[in-house]
Amino acid sequence: MFRFRNGLKHMFRFLPFRRELHHQSLRQNEDFLLVTWDSCRFDAFLRARLPNLGQYGPPQRGWAMGTYTLPAHVAMFQGFLPHAFCGEPFYNRFRQQLWRIGHRRIHVKPLVTFPMGTQNVVAGFRDRGYFTAGVAAMDWFRDAQVLREGFEKFQVTGRCARKQNDLLISWLDRHSAGRDCFAFVNYGETHSPFEFEGQTTQPRCVTEQFDRTRLWNQPGVLKEPWTFDDQAFCQQVACAEYLDARTGELIDYFRRRGRPTTVVVCGDHGECFGENGLFGHAFYHEKVMEVPLLIFRLNAPPHDPPEPSEFCPDHER
Repeated sequence: MFRFRNGLKHMFRFLPFRRELHHQSLRQNEDFLLVTWDSCRFDAFLRARLPNLGQYGPPQRGWAMGTYTLPAHVAMFQGFLPHAFCGEPFYNRFRQQLWRIGHRRIHVKPLVTFPMGTQNVVAGFRDRGYFTAGVAAMDWFRDAQVLREGFEKFQVTGRCARKQNDLLISWLDRHSAGRDCFAFVNYGETHSPFEFEGQTTQPRCVTEQFDRTRLWNQPGVLKEPWTFDDQAFCQQVACAEYLDARTGELIDYFRRRGRPTTVVVCGDHGECFGENGLFGHAFYHEKVMEVPLLIFRLNAPPHDPPEPSEFCPDHER
């Protein structure tokens, strides 16, 4: 009886979205997985040895929509992933947007679109009957309710990627058998102080330089000359290599589910390691805005090429 009522609830939730299917290119059931490596900059991702993610092609250099965790994720949950200046759909939202709220005044149909007024992409999937679940490392997800809206299950775990995987997988096994899902993970190991499970040593100079008190009290002005902190950069690279293994475990789980799954792996923002005398993030600098972006599909061929929209473009939402 519970399953029957639950099924009816999801069916009635989906009814207002039926007409929106005409304005999107996706025509079948699909799972979605969004993974953010917090503070991971593009060149650290390139330097790292990533045997798991390396199977899915090279990342694009994306440009973040925010300089720190809160605005960057708010933008992503509104459908605005980091932008790559390339011709590939989804990487370049002007070529084709992956998820979009609203469908008017666009060149091509998004892969998935939701009606105007939808709270965010997560709520849009939930209202279509998807199981929506997320785990996050950073405190912003605890402190800002806007980052948790739309999720049926959500937990802030701190920096513990293995625990995050176990928790998310247990929820999916329990609540998403035979049901579409939108899953989200915010890993925190690539965020300062760049520590991960099982690491041998952490250079003391890195811990001291990226101490929050010191970072918050830095002058905040550009300096010449400046020195690059290679030790701290290498620590982020090591964290990226660790996260490649954890992300690979999560991808393997979705492959075993056997359902078509679109996967997005990206940094939410980057990090300064001494460039122009700056350390950390939450200010505008090229290295803070430059992030890796990788999008691929499991258990199905790549998505079809973009379809023209019936609406003439006017302005971007």
